[in-house]
Amino acid sequence: MTTTTTQSLATTAEAERKPLMTGRAILMMNLGFFGVQFSFGLTQSAVNPLFLLIGADPDQLPILNLAGPVTGLIIQPLIGAISDRTWSPRWGRRRPFVTAGAILCAIILFAFPFVGMLWLGVICFWLLDIGNNTSMEPYRAFISDRLPKSQLARGFLTQSMFTGAGAVLANISLFLLQKVSALDRTAGNGVPYWMYVCFMIGTVCILLTVLTAMARTREITPTDEELAEMRAAPKGVGNFVRDIADAVRTMPVAMHKIGVVFLFQWYAMFIYWQFLAVSIGETVFGANPEQGGPAWDRAIAWSGLMNGAYNFVTMISALFLIGFSRRLGAKRVHAIALGLAAVALIWLAQIGNQYLALVPMIGLGIFWASAVGVPYLMVASMVPAKRTGVYMGILNMMIVVPMLIETVTFGWIFNRFLDGKGSNAILLAGVLMGIGAVAMLWVNPPDEADESPIVPLGARRSISVYDRVVVGSDGTATSLYAVDRAAEVAQAAQARLVVVTAYRADPAESEPTAGAHREIVGVDTARDALAKSVTGLTRERARYIEQRLVEGDPAQALLDVVGANPANLIVVGNRGLGADEGQLLGSVPAGVVRNAVCDVLVVQTSALDEERLFAPSEPALDTDS
Repeated sequence: MTTTTTQSLATTAEAERKPLMTGRAILMMNLGFFGVQFSFGLTQSAVNPLFLLIGADPDQLPILNLAGPVTGLIIQPLIGAISDRTWSPRWGRRRPFVTAGAILCAIILFAFPFVGMLWLGVICFWLLDIGNNTSMEPYRAFISDRLPKSQLARGFLTQSMFTGAGAVLANISLFLLQKVSALDRTAGNGVPYWMYVCFMIGTVCILLTVLTAMARTREITPTDEELAEMRAAPKGVGNFVRDIADAVRTMPVAMHKIGVVFLFQWYAMFIYWQFLAVSIGETVFGANPEQGGPAWDRAIAWSGLMNGAYNFVTMISALFLIGFSRRLGAKRVHAIALGLAAVALIWLAQIGNQYLALVPMIGLGIFWASAVGVPYLMVASMVPAKRTGVYMGILNMMIVVPMLIETVTFGWIFNRFLDGKGSNAILLAGVLMGIGAVAMLWVNPPDEADESPIVPLGARRSISVYDRVVVGSDGTATSLYAVDRAAEVAQAAQARLVVVTAYRADPAESEPTAGAHREIVGVDTARDALAKSVTGLTRERARYIEQRLVEGDPAQALLDVVGANPANLIVVGNRGLGADEGQLLGSVPAGVVRNAVCDVLVVQTSALDEERLFAPSEPALDTDS
């Protein structure tokens, strides 16, 4: 066995490469989503019943929920654009915004159940949504900033799991705490004590998880060029608004198509969140918020359990949804998910049994796993890395605009066309989900230039099966041809490209025999050959480039770099330097093919003009005298 020693060369491309993260580190980085989603889960399940408890009428719920879409429309893209141009050596780029938003949420969650007047509750709701949006958008951009594209799917999958877990705990808390007899009393403002406890749990949860995640995960330091660009960029709200407008004008076509579908699905989802308790109260418990009483409290608690059930399904289905999206295309998977949500909500509007009402939550949970994961993953993999923040904000604008339309229009629709019944509102939400599913099927897949290489909108068209593409090079034209092919594969797979040059330190060790591979002698000669090998490998062709000098046998050097990971690819020319003219496979590729545990791509280089290429005047070679 030949012993190889590796000398890593730091290059500009390697310095900019995002290092792979361990599974534990990815979990820790996403932990804060648990707390943020707990807070968001309370806004879904507890705030609207709380509004009803302190004097709101059901037809006022849409306009009272105006805070969500308005703050999302303004805060998320604005915070995204600002964070894109922010860097602090101590605090980073995204972490200050995530932390500040979480602290604001914690303060409001603590104070919210103490309010006794509707107008004060509305103010708290606005502040809570501002905090949620301040944390959520830069947090998603943080995931994209930190992970290489080969780990984006895993990162956003982990986010979906924590999102589901946080919502499950929020909604289960609403259900279980209502069963505690010591808390089954009402405070002076009409809010039950079990709701106080639920908001206190949310306060602790968001602070603990977000602060821990931000303290344990460091951001990648921008390059000198990126820092200079940030400093040179104009500041001020007006410039940030112009940056958002420019991003909208230049965003990929696929994002426009996603926006069409979002128009229907988020209008429908906002109806569901506002009127689930009212619908279940009517069809299952025979209660309404005007009458109140124990039956209405049970309706509130059961609606929380239902929301917890669909979020639990989200946790489980998120494990499989990304794989299905890769195989079938996100267009088809999300259309199926929307169809399941449509069936679930239409059925839910007709159900009169509280336990049977949990079954439709399976379809809604599968839809929610798709809604909170797949679109964000697609956008993160198709937009420029330095503008991830603003584009995540724009994607959220596509969510909140339908919600804004709903808050302005649905109160009138509810009274005029739906007879003021919550069950009819849920039925309409199901119909809108069905229209969204049809719209998703109508959307044609984008051009290859706009397609996501991680989770494609249509069927998969790009290579996405390799973590690293390893290619050997000695600086000659034939090896450069193999490097060129390896760069193409790495670019298509969004994989790291590793260029390896092996050499012998002692000339006596490299005496070539007739027809055998000629080896490079000396580290300086090898360094020159390696530098020549990566000339022209631009950042656009291979974003993650690593260079390695290895002393020892060339074939063994490639095998050692790859190791035992079958997800790698080795690229070699079919004949090594100095091999016999009629030899189909040189000694290096033959040795690699014989011993590799991963795929090997053998590039046809023997047709090139070797008499000219292998002339004795080549300085990088040790030739016979």
